[in-house]
Amino acid sequence: MSRQRQKAIHPEITVLNRLTHSLSARLLLLFICAGAVLLLLVGSIVGKGFSGHFRTSIKPFMVHYVELMEQELGSPPNRDRAKKITSGIPVDVHVFGPNQSWSTSSRLPDQEQLAAIMNTGDSMNDRIRRYKLRTLSDELILFTRTGAFDLYFQIHQPSELRHGGTYGLTILATIFGILLLIYYATKALFRPIEDIQEGVNLIGSGKLDHRISKRRNDQLGDLSDNVNAMADDISNMLEAKRQLLLGISHELRSPITRSRVHLALMEDSASKREVEKDMEYMEQMITELLESERLSSRHASLNLESIRLDHLIREMVQREFRRKVKVMELVKLEAELDQARIKLLLRNLLQNAIKHSIDPNRRPTISLINEVDEFCIYVTDSGEGIKTENIPHLTQPFYRADPSRQRKTGGYGLGLHLCRVIVEAHGGTLNITSEMGVGTKIRCGFPANT
Repeated sequence: MSRQRQKAIHPEITVLNRLTHSLSARLLLLFICAGAVLLLLVGSIVGKGFSGHFRTSIKPFMVHYVELMEQELGSPPNRDRAKKITSGIPVDVHVFGPNQSWSTSSRLPDQEQLAAIMNTGDSMNDRIRRYKLRTLSDELILFTRTGAFDLYFQIHQPSELRHGGTYGLTILATIFGILLLIYYATKALFRPIEDIQEGVNLIGSGKLDHRISKRRNDQLGDLSDNVNAMADDISNMLEAKRQLLLGISHELRSPITRSRVHLALMEDSASKREVEKDMEYMEQMITELLESERLSSRHASLNLESIRLDHLIREMVQREFRRKVKVMELVKLEAELDQARIKLLLRNLLQNAIKHSIDPNRRPTISLINEVDEFCIYVTDSGEGIKTENIPHLTQPFYRADPSRQRKTGGYGLGLHLCRVIVEAHGGTLNITSEMGVGTKIRCGFPANT
């Protein structure tokens, strides 16, 4: 069954269902989940690594170094000595005390702001309790008090530490890029599956001339070859069946013609009339069988001519179905159609509707209506209706909803198949809707440019 037919029968197949059914979507979801877990794991390891490295190596060294600097500065702290000590190293000293406040940098920061920083922000436990350490943007500040003086040591972090977060992000981005490359490589590896699925759907829908392109010489390539070989076998079997049916049908015409000649020489009787009906029935079956096979051929040709379809419908109803069919709406319409095939289509549809109508007061109806981008022929009957599970099979050759195949309940199963073939040969579509106890409606839609 084709994907389009599945959607028509099962409207509950939503976009979410198709995505969860898609191998590519599930593969993408798997890579996203694996990538997210890996990124979190690596980020946690990198973060803990930098933090641990700072706590175990850098922070104690800085605190010890600042303690030595504090001793060198003396009490009270000497500005010239501070400048000499800090020259060439990434440290600034800020001193606030009685009668003097100075800094080794070009600008003395605000003491209240520094005090506020030391009382808030990130806290790190020190083994040397008399120091307070805080982080400020890309810098570290250590605070201590020497006598009446408040000392702030502003340490500019080395670029390796200052850009540690950037390095971490770079590592994470690199890992994510590698995951993307792996995903697209895996998707390319499984791409032939999409070709095979599309090809199987097309072949299953009846396009037996479609062949799957072989992308690679691997197992998926071998599967493509196997599907193509299967399509070739099916095409050959169907062609052999078609040739057999055509041969048998042609061969049957001769004995039927001879039998009708002999019947014409017999005296009129009830038996003769029954045999004549059977002969007509067989001739009609052979005609429809031959016509179906001709139109199903790849080289089928239509004898297109410009006809007034509304006039054709009205004339056929008046000549062959007077008082049996009711003409509803008929728009004025001229189109390029095969007149003989369209007549056969109309005749089969109307005969089928008459055969299945139950209420004699409700005649079958026929309409010709212009719709968006197409014009449609509607034939409606007031019959017993058709079960939903039987509708998709009605246009298959030799299908009968009645398994007993009695003539009073229908023909030989070629009528609607031939109707569908005629409509599709003109580039149109045939749809059947039915409701039990109400009746059946058949819609034949033709493209407006026909």
